[in-house]
Amino acid sequence: VSDRRYTSLGDINVTVNKTTVFHPNPTEAMVNDKLREKAAEIGADAVILVRYGKGGVSLWSWGSLEGKGRAIKYLP
Repeated sequence: VSDRRYTSLGDINVTVNKTTVFHPNPTEAMVNDKLREKAAEIGADAVILVRYGKGGVSLWSWGSLEGKGRAIKYLP
């Protein structure tokens, strides 16, 4: 557990989709990667309080997995 101080840049949400039957099923690792990418776009150093939603099939994908977290920036 880190005791570094940080400021919150906001909550972020992502969805990883399986676009065809031939693509791999979405995993928590894929969601983590996408959360890190989205956090980096807004200048965050890390994502905390990560939680995963339910996956499912829709008109646009063969499966999906949602992820939510809080983007943070460490203070000097």
